[in-house]
Amino acid sequence: MLRHVIALVLCAGAVAALETPLTLIVGNRVVVVDPTFGSISLYEATQSKTDRMSGVRQPQANFISELESWLKSYLDEQNGLPIQALRLGRDTKPTYAEMYTKLLPQKPTASEARAGKKALCWRVRDAEDVFWKEELAYDGTVRAALSSTGQYLLLGIPSLHILMLYQVDGEAIRLVGLRNYGPELFMTGLNTTPSPRQLLQDVMKTIPKEREEEARALLGIEEEGKDETPAVAPPALAAEEPPTPKSDLWIGAGDRDTFLVVDTLNNKAMLYQAQGLILAAQRDLKVDLVVPGLVGGSLRSAPASETLIKDFLTQRKDYIAKYSLPTERDEILLLVDQRKPKGKPSTFEALSEPRAGLAMINFVDRHVFLTLDHRGGAALNLVAARDYTLDIAITLLDQEIQDRERAKNMLTEVPKLAGSARRKAAMLTLRQALSLDPALHKDAETKLKNTFKSDADLQAQYQALLDEATRKADAQAKQAEDRKKALEEKKKKKPQPK
Repeated sequence: MLRHVIALVLCAGAVAALETPLTLIVGNRVVVVDPTFGSISLYEATQSKTDRMSGVRQPQANFISELESWLKSYLDEQNGLPIQALRLGRDTKPTYAEMYTKLLPQKPTASEARAGKKALCWRVRDAEDVFWKEELAYDGTVRAALSSTGQYLLLGIPSLHILMLYQVDGEAIRLVGLRNYGPELFMTGLNTTPSPRQLLQDVMKTIPKEREEEARALLGIEEEGKDETPAVAPPALAAEEPPTPKSDLWIGAGDRDTFLVVDTLNNKAMLYQAQGLILAAQRDLKVDLVVPGLVGGSLRSAPASETLIKDFLTQRKDYIAKYSLPTERDEILLLVDQRKPKGKPSTFEALSEPRAGLAMINFVDRHVFLTLDHRGGAALNLVAARDYTLDIAITLLDQEIQDRERAKNMLTEVPKLAGSARRKAAMLTLRQALSLDPALHKDAETKLKNTFKSDADLQAQYQALLDEATRKADAQAKQAEDRKKALEEKKKKKPQPK
């Protein structure tokens, strides 16, 4: 069983965060992509100097200029709609046409037919028509990654749904492939395991049989025997398809000159082989993201939620009783909801380690990370999934125990400091103690009522600290009461076993 190890962050070659860097390095090869002017420059870095390698003897690479050229070139016209060369791509497999004839389903599923929907291949074509008939342009956002060997550079242009593959060879940086990844956003899997049905088998090992229907619905699995198109005529076909959805990308280097591309708005992961810009695998992460919630926290990731809580409560039982801390899983989880996060964290981060052939995809706003295996560059497999909300909550509980113990010790130091003529230090120590545990305001009022009496200014500060701590303690008590009420409401709504 895989244990998710955050030390993966330290692995060489890892790339993190949605804002993929545009200054890229592999070995002593450095590539700088300028998102404003479109230039792509190659440098060689050593311990003594850094030289520009992409000299003027070769044509200079400019991805914006090449985008514009392909976007404004037209190769065909269908039903009155001009077809841009950029939409069709170049030197990539499967070709744009082959996506419709070989990979996208030619027949609707039973549920699609009942809803009056056409087969997916036709819906995708319609969505692409709507997308490409708009006045499209590069919007200044570009994602980038160098392959593990440094021989290939992949650029992602989310506003145009385009991947641009460059070969980095000596002084030359040459465009060798263009791919419209719009159709990939509709796929539900290619060369990937486990399938939704295999995931269902894993899920059913941990949840009661009566939840199977719920699990099937969340995993998008139709009932057995209902995958045939109904013989009855379906209702009238739905109105015009909406355009291919908006996109944003994270790109990382994979094993053996491959690239892992994650569309963070549509929760799709694609694996491309650089040579030939080949779509090797695709995985629908929307399915993976619901699994931790179904199984109570984790799939193939230890410790399981119940084990984590049990171990924590056993090791901290005296402190939990002492401070009346929550002990039920759902109430513990509410601690995270009640905390206001500081700063503006990224909603998505990812790491890819080419040598290990592993990637960790972290949906920060959901507190869910997925571990994907892309070794060999031919398949993309889910290794593990974990909702780490409980991990955060346990950390918050443990921190509260440590803070309250530290606050208690600090409070005992206040009279000692004040008694040795260090009253200002005593006041600051009291402030920190009450900040760590506002509930100590009653002890502070009882034990320190005469400590600062001889200094009017310090006495006023002392009283203000007590008042502020009292307000905070009342607010904390209200939060605890709200958690209890929310827990009771959840228990009332939970269906009773038959």
